[in-house]
Amino acid sequence: MATLNAPRKGYVETKDGQLHFWRSGGGPVLVCLHQASQDSSEYHALIPTLAPHHTLIAFDLPGHGQSFDPPREYDVPDYAQTLMEAVEKLKLGRVAVLGHHSGSVFALEMAAGFPHNVSKAILSGMSWRSAENVQALLESRAARHLPVTEDGQFLSTMWGTYAALVGEGMPLDSVLEPYLVNQLMRLRPYDAHNVVLAWDKRPAMRALSCPALILQGERDVFVVGQDKLMELMPSAQRKVIAGAGAFSFRDRPHEAAQIIQEFLAL
Repeated sequence: MATLNAPRKGYVETKDGQLHFWRSGGGPVLVCLHQASQDSSEYHALIPTLAPHHTLIAFDLPGHGQSFDPPREYDVPDYAQTLMEAVEKLKLGRVAVLGHHSGSVFALEMAAGFPHNVSKAILSGMSWRSAENVQALLESRAARHLPVTEDGQFLSTMWGTYAALVGEGMPLDSVLEPYLVNQLMRLRPYDAHNVVLAWDKRPAMRALSCPALILQGERDVFVVGQDKLMELMPSAQRKVIAGAGAFSFRDRPHEAAQIIQEFLAL
């Protein structure tokens, strides 16, 4: 028997291919954008708290999950335009957007580039880095690309990375799904982290006109420079999800959903 607010899956056609999504709940629409190298399952745990109040639409980004692979390496505006094309094809009207890590960058660009279509933006796990730090991080990521080996050591090494990302008091099982999703990304042609890290957020932050919430997991090791983000977006609100790690919406779904709901209700 189907459970109340169980996600219903579908596809929407865009100019470059089919975008996979799931839908749950009813009421004003909240579009959810996952981080790079993950998929829309990142938002499943928010359904019990948010779906009674909102229609959740969670997309698999291009090149992720069950969505199409881009015909070329997308830049940030490409992602935003494709996602907005999907929003319009689904006739969702004016929406709020929620993005986590890389997804927050796409949410920012959607909100800045399509102000008549986006009512509010929730930017979770967004960072501010200097140009030097970005370059060092890009070089570090390239050096950490592990080859597939007969002994499977690359799997063990990556599992060690994911095991260190759990939120306070969370079992290791909580990162098993994102770990497995990440490994499937080896089969995809592009890594969205690269274009996200290289993208200059400042024009979009200056253009942003809708209310914004800057959100962070307390134990999210990937988040830096949110004080600088607040300087650049002084009208934004800022909240911290206590005890949450890099997978904030899996670690503390009820607490995260309450913060999101309060912001959307303003």
